[in-house]
Amino acid sequence: MPLTQIHLVKGKPAKYIKAVCDGIHTALQTAWSIPHNDRFQLVSEYKKAHFHFDKTIWGVKRSDDVIVIYITSISRSVAMKKKLYRELVKVLGGNPKVKKEDIFVTIVTVGREDWSFGNGIAQLTDSSLNP
Repeated sequence: MPLTQIHLVKGKPAKYIKAVCDGIHTALQTAWSIPHNDRFQLVSEYKKAHFHFDKTIWGVKRSDDVIVIYITSISRSVAMKKKLYRELVKVLGGNPKVKKEDIFVTIVTVGREDWSFGNGIAQLTDSSLNP
């Protein structure tokens, strides 16, 4: 049930964007054991003039191909988050060959009551409901 927002500079082909989306989902399945059908992703593309990321902070040398991955999720352990960062670099580095320096991730944690998947109810607060 993570909601993933993927931000990148305009101009990448649909095949590249699909590989990024598939790769992120695969990394989440591996690192956080999310179900296969737990896929909620939004992709936003920006003109280069509207996409500003420092290329050297924290000793990371980013290119213009930086991908920003913004994940909203219920609480995850530090170990799970670190595993996800490693998985993202591994999977996206393989296909579509994103450099590890160009994978920028932020995770925002919200409570179970902060999710409604429809029908006007907070499904994650009712243990009798199954996805």
